[in-house]
Amino acid sequence: MKFSRCLQVILLFLLLSAGLTVSVTAESRGKIAQTAAGQKKVTLSWERSGEAVSYEIFYRYAVHKKYHLLKRVETSAARPSVSVNLPKAGRKYGIKIVPYNGEGEKGDAYLLADCVTLPGKISLRSQKSYATSRTMKIYWKDVESAQGYEFLAESLSKDTVKRYRSGKKTSTVLTDILPGRFYKLRIRGYTRVNGKNVYGTASYTYIAQQPRVKFKWGSHSVSLASWPAVEGAADYTVYLTDHPASGYRKVKTTQETQAAITGLSKNRKYYVYVTANMRRGKKVYASPRTKRYTFRLQTE
Repeated sequence: MKFSRCLQVILLFLLLSAGLTVSVTAESRGKIAQTAAGQKKVTLSWERSGEAVSYEIFYRYAVHKKYHLLKRVETSAARPSVSVNLPKAGRKYGIKIVPYNGEGEKGDAYLLADCVTLPGKISLRSQKSYATSRTMKIYWKDVESAQGYEFLAESLSKDTVKRYRSGKKTSTVLTDILPGRFYKLRIRGYTRVNGKNVYGTASYTYIAQQPRVKFKWGSHSVSLASWPAVEGAADYTVYLTDHPASGYRKVKTTQETQAAITGLSKNRKYYVYVTANMRRGKKVYASPRTKRYTFRLQTE
């Protein structure tokens, strides 16, 4: 292949030296650079290819082989710069640009393997609460074009603000998340374009440590569960089971920080957890269900 290319160059030099006219097709000279990214719009720049006066721009999804025509442009600029709209946000695309000269002759195509649109909104999948160590672990759905994620946790009273960053992984540990309060959590993905981090649309949620439950004994079939108040919580929901593998039943939802659990049997182990619920319109943000608290009914 290298020998053939060298032979072509030698023949071209001899023809030009003899004063003959040669028709030169638009051949690839430079790589494509992505210079900007939006939710769907990206800006591409490349070095003019030979005598090219027009180009066809194609795209494909990163995992597919088939290219689709995106746009035709006419330009003889030394370094064309063109903005195009890709189908979806948060995706990686392959780009192919085919140059044509004034006679309509096609030159060699050149490629950009990773063209990215900005990450869209991030959705949390689950949370885990570790109140004693003041940490929480959160998990989210991966966004293809994101090269990392940024988190900002702010208490409702705005007296505490914590910033966290994560790489490509889809989980991270948030530190210094105090029990007894809800935090507003901002999440956004970022990618690198033209040597700089660019950020996608932020999404927001609310998180809180799981309340710690204590028990007091009442009558033969009743136990009183109690827990600390959580700033920002509209109410609390109590769940109970005597067999975790079969699931939990909701005992009650209350605005109080205690609840009587009735209908209990002696000499049986029970498992309880409580969620703190923040309500924003029709949306409910509940604390995690990481730890189960156990007790046995004490009888006289």
